[in-house]
Amino acid sequence: MGKDDKEDSGFGFKDKAKAEDTLRLLEKHDPNYRRLTVRGLLGRAKRVLTMTKAEDKIKNIKEAMEVFENWLAELEKNKEQKSDKKEKNREQRSEERERKKKKSEEESDSDVEMEEKPKEKKELPADTVPGLGFKDQEAAKSTLQELEGRDPDYQKLAVKGLIGRAKRVLTCTRDETKLSNIKEAISIFDKFLDDFDTMHLSKQNNPYISLAIVRTCVHLADANITEQQKAFIEAYTSAGGEYKRLRTVLETEGGKTWDIVRNAALKQLKEKHADAKLFNEKDEPTAEHLEMLLWAYSPEPARVKKLVAATDDTKRDTDRKRRSSRGSDDKVDDRKRRSSHDSDDSPSKKKKE
Repeated sequence: MGKDDKEDSGFGFKDKAKAEDTLRLLEKHDPNYRRLTVRGLLGRAKRVLTMTKAEDKIKNIKEAMEVFENWLAELEKNKEQKSDKKEKNREQRSEERERKKKKSEEESDSDVEMEEKPKEKKELPADTVPGLGFKDQEAAKSTLQELEGRDPDYQKLAVKGLIGRAKRVLTCTRDETKLSNIKEAISIFDKFLDDFDTMHLSKQNNPYISLAIVRTCVHLADANITEQQKAFIEAYTSAGGEYKRLRTVLETEGGKTWDIVRNAALKQLKEKHADAKLFNEKDEPTAEHLEMLLWAYSPEPARVKKLVAATDDTKRDTDRKRRSSRGSDDKVDDRKRRSSHDSDDSPSKKKKE
């Protein structure tokens, strides 16, 4: 009965032409039905091959099978592309929500007067490290090399994210080679995470102090600031005070990104000032502490936030404008008072008296 049904429907696999006609006939059916039918025809074709001796017939059936296999491969490829696109869109939506949330917070905290014209928004550097992947063992090793020296917490987060994406791709991939390659990449990432936890690398993370506090520390340090620290603060400023964006901002001298340069500098300073006093009797940062603060880091960030005032450029400019405006008003009032006083002592006034 199954054979008669297939013949009546026009589906078949006797040769290449029949296979192509079958695919055309299947176009009017839903995708799931098309896929199941083609797989069923492939299974039947393989069984027929085991019972057939005629060379011509074997050749024709193999050509038909090739048409079906190519069709299925293209179907899987499109499915993977859709899955990747869907994942990318999900990430973009998540990033957009974060941007909107941050923008809303910035607007609520703003001290700039409403009548002032908003500054033109400049393009900020990206906050995602490029070149990370999981397609095979080499891609995984290259990814770990690209992450080396960056903030430990970010390394762990990035690797976990890649493992999650890799596992989703595995569910919609049929190619055995691709499956094997991705599994090897996941194995390398799993080992990295095991070593990460064993070595307690999270303790080596260097949380960032806000740019506004770093600006205050520049004033406190006065001349005791290196050219490299100045360049770092300029980079931090160009990133809008968003430390994540330092992952893609390159240092001019060494060619490494500033997050890596910062961690290397802080590793030396933390060893050098391991026993140093952080605050003096006036609750001001010591010289040793300032060295680290100029890299936007402190071993006691909560205390720094409490004791060190923030210096915000936008707020400072606004205050300067307000003071200037008040100064102009005071000058006008002074002139008015002097004019009034002069008129009181005028000859006409004395004559009347």
